[in-house]
Amino acid sequence: MSGVTYHPPRPPRPPRRRWTRVLAIVPPLLLGIVLAALYLYGRHALEDYRRFLMPSPGELWEGAFASPAVRAELLRAAWVTARIALSGLAISIPVGIVLGVLMFRSLWIERAVSPYLVALQSIPVLAIIPLLQSLLGFGFLPKVLIVALFTFFAIPTTLLLGLKSLDPGIRDLFRLEGAGWFTTLRKAGMPFALPTLFAGLRISASLAVIGAIVSELFFVSGDGGLGQMLVNAKIDFLYEQMYAALIVSAAMSMGVYLLFGWLGQRLFAHWHMSGGSAGR
Repeated sequence: MSGVTYHPPRPPRPPRRRWTRVLAIVPPLLLGIVLAALYLYGRHALEDYRRFLMPSPGELWEGAFASPAVRAELLRAAWVTARIALSGLAISIPVGIVLGVLMFRSLWIERAVSPYLVALQSIPVLAIIPLLQSLLGFGFLPKVLIVALFTFFAIPTTLLLGLKSLDPGIRDLFRLEGAGWFTTLRKAGMPFALPTLFAGLRISASLAVIGAIVSELFFVSGDGGLGQMLVNAKIDFLYEQMYAALIVSAAMSMGVYLLFGWLGQRLFAHWHMSGGSAGR
């Protein structure tokens, strides 16, 4: 067989990333088309004298986004809502991470805390708003606490899931090397659990915007955000501004969700299967 050179078979080519990105746009594009069609159908079904309840795209543009005063008000309200949402996350994220670590450290802590986490998630937050109003008034703090309640559950539960998924062989290896529990957590547990934790943070961040808007619907005081703008625009029959505030709210919620997803891919795609498209 002299003179014959062996050429190994070429591995199959992975799908082009360009087409993968194009296909990723299809579901939200279809959803947008369906929502637009439903909106236009609902507007067409209304009587002529009631069509002001669902303004046309042109009326929405002229009555809201094309007006410098309304755009400035939307930006101001969006900043107020973002400040409430970020303040709530500043409470729920560190407290949730600490609680998740403690639940991983001690089984009795996990068994003692888990029922309360489930109860906290099961009780409607709206049901305790009157209690918060009685105790804390109508200021900034109760709005922040509502956001913290909205966003808390996903953080310790996803972190605990990621820590429990650590390979027992890795823990045994650290134990054989004489590493303490905290060293194992810092060098093996937390790096392994970060992708799962980021999934929880992505959910919590999107819920933070929803929680901020819900809080403003019940605590109408101080600097008003997007939730208060929704209420005021409906009361004043300014439906173009109401729908504009709704669009900005949805864009903020989807934006923070996509931001945390992008951060997760940038941080973990090179070493964790859940962070990127390796092998796809």
